[in-house]
Amino acid sequence: MAQVNSLLAAESPSPGSTFEHTVSDTFFVMDGEGDEAGSKDSNNNIFPLPWKRVPNAADHATVVSMVRMALDCYVDPKRQGWVDIGDNWDVSTEIGWLEAGLRGYIFTSEDQKTVVIGIKGTSLKLFGTGGGPTGNNDKLNDNKMFSCCCGKVDRTWWGVCGCYMGGSNCNQQCLIDDAKKDLDESESYYAIGLKVVEAAKALYPHASIWLTGHSLGGSVASLLGITKGYPVFTYSSPGDVRYGQKIGLVKSNLQESDLKKMPVWQFGHTGDPIYMGTCNGATSTCYSAGYAMETKCHLGNACIYDTVTELGWHQNINGHTIFKFIGVVENWYNMTKGRETVPQCQPQTDCHDCTQWQYV
Repeated sequence: MAQVNSLLAAESPSPGSTFEHTVSDTFFVMDGEGDEAGSKDSNNNIFPLPWKRVPNAADHATVVSMVRMALDCYVDPKRQGWVDIGDNWDVSTEIGWLEAGLRGYIFTSEDQKTVVIGIKGTSLKLFGTGGGPTGNNDKLNDNKMFSCCCGKVDRTWWGVCGCYMGGSNCNQQCLIDDAKKDLDESESYYAIGLKVVEAAKALYPHASIWLTGHSLGGSVASLLGITKGYPVFTYSSPGDVRYGQKIGLVKSNLQESDLKKMPVWQFGHTGDPIYMGTCNGATSTCYSAGYAMETKCHLGNACIYDTVTELGWHQNINGHTIFKFIGVVENWYNMTKGRETVPQCQPQTDCHDCTQWQYV
C-alpha cells in the first residue's frame, strides 16, 4: 500500500487504498517520440505537445479504466466504496479532501510513467440541502461555467454576476471580464486545477500526464488538458466550449479541424440531459434545483453512446449519474448485441450554444 500525499490540504490524511491495472498494448496510442511527438496543424506542421502516450479512445478496457477512476473521485478516502480499476495502478495523492472545493485523486501507473489526475464532479445540492462540504462551490462553478448569462435564467433567479441586462440581453464584455476575474478567485475550480496540474508535473517530471473526471469534474479536466496539452477522457460532462471561449482559451469560431486535434475525448449518452444540453427550462430538474445547465457544445471529440435508440431509454436526470453511466460503458457490447464496443469519437459540428440570447 502506497503512502498517499495530499494536495490543497493543510495536513496529510492517512494512507489510502491501492489501485491496480494491467496495461495492455492497446492502452496506449503512441504518438511519436521526443520533439517529434505532437499533432499536425492545417498546414501539416507538427507542433510540440508534452506527451508521448495517449489513452486509446477506441479500446474498451481503457475507457472502462478511466471511468472507474472518475467514479472513485467521488469517494471520500476515509470511507468504503472504492471501485477496483485493476492491476498496476496506485492512488498516490489526494486532492483537496480537507477543503470545500475541488477534490479528486492522482493515480500513477506502477512504473510511474503515466499519471492520471482525476477530478470529482458536482455533489448535488437540492432545495438547499445535500451536496456535502463541496456542494455550494460545486454549484457556483456549474452556474458560472455552463450558463448563458451568469446563471440568470429568468427574472426569478439571482444570478452569479452582474452581466444580465434584462429580457434576453447580456453584456458580452462583462461576461469575458467576469470569467477572467474568476481565474484569480479561490472558488474557481479551473484556477485551482491549474495549480494541481503544476504540482503533479513537479512530483512526476518525467511522466505522461492524463486527466479524467465526471460531470463538472470532466469539464474542468477538459479545460486543463487543453491549456496544458494533456490528454483527457471525460464522462457525462456539460458543454464546455462557451466557457473556454470566455476565458480566452479557445477562439470563438472553432472549426471541426480545431476540435479534432484537441487531445480530449468526451464520453456521454443520449439519455443524459446534462450531457445533451437539454436540462433547462422551467420544467427541468436542473431549473428546479437551481442549476443553470444551458450548454451542449463540447471541446475536442464527442463519443456518444446512443442509449435512446439502442436501449429505448428516455432522457432523465438519473441518466447523468456516474453509477448509471458506468454500467453503459462497461456493458455496451452486450447491450448492443455485439454491434458496438465503444462509440465512434468525432467533433460536434455546427453546434451552437445560447442562441436565444442577444450579446451586446
